[in-house]
Amino acid sequence: MSRKLTPRQVIARSYPTWDYAMADRLIAWLEECGYEIVEKAATQPEASLAPAAPETTALLERAH
Repeated sequence: MSRKLTPRQVIARSYPTWDYAMADRLIAWLEECGYEIVEKAATQPEASLAPAAPETTALLERAH
């Protein structure tokens, strides 16, 4: 069983003393710049470089 860390813990552990104050400042700065920390999804079909099967057949039919 793996241990799941929060984004705050992941950032804090990158500092020698698990600096939670620095992690909080970094997260606040990222939010101020317009970034958002999101949970990793199991699958991300929009990130795939290969088109989905229905789109492929539709494109091939239009090409002929």
